Amino acid sequence: MLPAETESYTPNKWALILEGLTNAQRLKLWPLIDQSLEGAILYEMRDDARQQLLSVLTSEELEDAVKSSSDNEVVEILTALPQKLVAKLINKLSPQSQSNVESSLSYDEEQVGRYANSDVYTVKHNTSIEDALDEIRQSDLTDYSGNYIVLDDESHYVGEVSINDLLNAEGVTLVQAIAEKSDDNILDTLSLMEASNLIKNSNRPTLPILTDAGKFVGEFSMGDALSIFQHHYEAQVAHMGQVSDEDLFAPIFTSARRRALWLGINLITAFLASAVIGIFDKVLIEVVALAVLMPIVASMGGITGSQTLTLTIRGLATGQLNTANYRALRDKELSVAAVNAVVWAVIVAAMTIFWFDNYLLSVILSVAMVVNMLVAALSGIIIPMVLDKNGIDPALAGSVILTTVTDVVGFFVFLGSATIIFMS
Repeated sequence: MLPAETESYTPNKWALILEGLTNAQRLKLWPLIDQSLEGAILYEMRDDARQQLLSVLTSEELEDAVKSSSDNEVVEILTALPQKLVAKLINKLSPQSQSNVESSLSYDEEQVGRYANSDVYTVKHNTSIEDALDEIRQSDLTDYSGNYIVLDDESHYVGEVSINDLLNAEGVTLVQAIAEKSDDNILDTLSLMEASNLIKNSNRPTLPILTDAGKFVGEFSMGDALSIFQHHYEAQVAHMGQVSDEDLFAPIFTSARRRALWLGINLITAFLASAVIGIFDKVLIEVVALAVLMPIVASMGGITGSQTLTLTIRGLATGQLNTANYRALRDKELSVAAVNAVVWAVIVAAMTIFWFDNYLLSVILSVAMVVNMLVAALSGIIIPMVLDKNGIDPALAGSVILTTVTDVVGFFVFLGSATIIFMS
């Protein structure tokens, strides 16, 4: 038996508790949780933790969870399951839910149509006000404060009406006569982030999701958008360590396999930078000061690039940056990098002269710093734009590529210039 206080726990609270347990502990707790909450709990859990739990639940437990779920929750649950099991579980749903779920699953995982809320209140366009009010009274919707979606006979979006609109209109009037069509709507094939940015800028609590032909798919709410933003920025933080949405208690070999890929990529980039250094081993032996100053060039380029990279990724995530304005941002970031590069190059040159009493070395270091900082700023714009265009998360791969570019360019320019001057 669970303590009495757990009766007031929300699905979100249960999700957090389950995420903090091992799979074995989750299995012991799961049968004790109120069955009516199971679908909502699974919906609230993070992807990897949900998948880990679903992988150990029995078919009967999965059926119980699906039966207690809303259509949106069912879609989220089925996404993590094998196709054969998905078909079996869909057959356990009511005909209407089957239709809604199959429609949602026809979209890609990143398309907003997949997550459209179809549990909304609709009214036929050719219904009279009097008949519409009768339907509302009979269905106990009189306390509903949102708008009713007006559809034609083929489910095309006609507009929206509120309960006040209906109460203030004459009974014989058709609903379509008072329906207000919103200019703000969301195309069903848009990405979740694009849809979230649209509703954020619309100042409306919900927006209709429509097909190209204008058919109503469902609604997307501000609450949905907030969840998307939260998940996105959590993922940004997680991607800094290349652990993504990993379950805290995922199996050891699963976690090791995922992280091994990025460790391997980092190792390759490290070898690449080392190979560049190896090309200039003779000048390093002759001028030991170069080895002391090398990290400065790479570090200044890395910081400059990461600042621009962060700004670019944020712009892409919020929809502020696109192909129409990226050139303006590129020019601005190059200008900022140029100003900082010149200022710090002068400072570093003075410090080098004071430290090593070598004017040529100070010039080489300054030039290499300026070149590397400019290349870093340019890379900080181009890399995330290219990755995003090719469907790769720039937060996940951008920093690895940027570090490689700044290290290789910085070392090559610095040591290459030193070789030309000191070894000729």
